Amino acid sequence: MPRFDGPYEVTGVHPKASTVSIDVPTQPNAYPTYHTENIKPFIPNDNEKYPSRTLAEPGPIMVDGVEEYTVERIVAHRKIGRGYQYRVKFVGWGPEHERWIAGREMEDIEALDQYKANML
Repeated sequence: MPRFDGPYEVTGVHPKASTVSIDVPTQPNAYPTYHTENIKPFIPNDNEKYPSRTLAEPGPIMVDGVEEYTVERIVAHRKIGRGYQYRVKFVGWGPEHERWIAGREMEDIEALDQYKANML
């Protein structure tokens, strides 16, 4: 069993109390503030040194005979001609696998709705 959970995004730092607040999306009822003694920095795995620790990348989901991947979040956007392209991060894949996808291919994606809501 892993000794630590995460990585989680730090949402607030409280130097006077030596605590940090973190975003724990999988446990919405958990108290999000922890003492810095209980927090460790995230160090990504070096796949060349420790190949046995490499996590398997998830495969596609078949939907109507078409391979699809689960979108974790939209990272950025850019205007191309009359439309937009969105830089997409997929669940279980590292930043080296992010791709630019045309807006017309991003219909009915919750991550795009969240991205647009955060832009306003």
